[in-house]
Amino acid sequence: MECYILTKVLNNNVVIARRHKKQYVLTGKGIGFNYSKGEKIPNDKVENVFVKQENAIGDNYDKILNTVEKSIIGISEEVISFWEKVLNVKLNEAIHVSLPDHISFAIKRLKEGIDIKNPFLSEFIVLYPKEYEAARKALEMINTRLKVHLPKDEIGFLCLHIKAASSNENLGNSIKYAEKIGEVMNFIFLILKKEIDKDSLQYARTLTHINFMIQRVKEGKTVKNYLLDSIKKELYNEYNIAIKVALKIENLFNISVPEDEIGYIALHLSRLKNI
Repeated sequence: MECYILTKVLNNNVVIARRHKKQYVLTGKGIGFNYSKGEKIPNDKVENVFVKQENAIGDNYDKILNTVEKSIIGISEEVISFWEKVLNVKLNEAIHVSLPDHISFAIKRLKEGIDIKNPFLSEFIVLYPKEYEAARKALEMINTRLKVHLPKDEIGFLCLHIKAASSNENLGNSIKYAEKIGEVMNFIFLILKKEIDKDSLQYARTLTHINFMIQRVKEGKTVKNYLLDSIKKELYNEYNIAIKVALKIENLFNISVPEDEIGYIALHLSRLKNI
């Protein structure tokens, strides 16, 4: 197998190389250490490969190489390689452009004292737990390696990049879904006249239930509620509120919430009322 020829070192673990007239971004531990332009890169040092195609993404990547600090591009490639490994997924090649661009802009905002909050952070923890954890570790890598202090809110933005690149779904769809779930949760706390503590265990439990309930209804896998009659009698007020919550969900997600599921919502409302 023909070796890669080094053209540029981004950091000790990420290089740009050529082979068969194509350009590659190579990631591997120590792959850029003690190597100079024109030298051969041993194949056994390569852990992850991004082939820069002759297309719009490839053109945009060239622009990133010319406008974004190489340290940011380097850590971005390490993060992408890390995500693909821990999530066992091949991410869409567009993330090689969008991630360094995002990190560069986030650092610029930080230096200018502009703090952008992520309003869906608590929702992401529950809705996308694997992606959230991968994003959390990535933020640690970025802050440590670049010696910056990007805030916790960045986890949510990084999480969205993973979602968009792993499922090829529109980034806006993930945001809209989280926004709708958040709207349901706000409605619940408003109608219960409770202060919202998004960091509480009960908030996470209720959000998790609402999320999985919506997925079950969409897939036609509604669970039989054998306690329904008792819930209607013993939790009369909560059940009536649950009906209102169900109507809210139906309007937002264009689904029909079965009576069995309304009963389960009432149980969660009962727990929320007592915290």
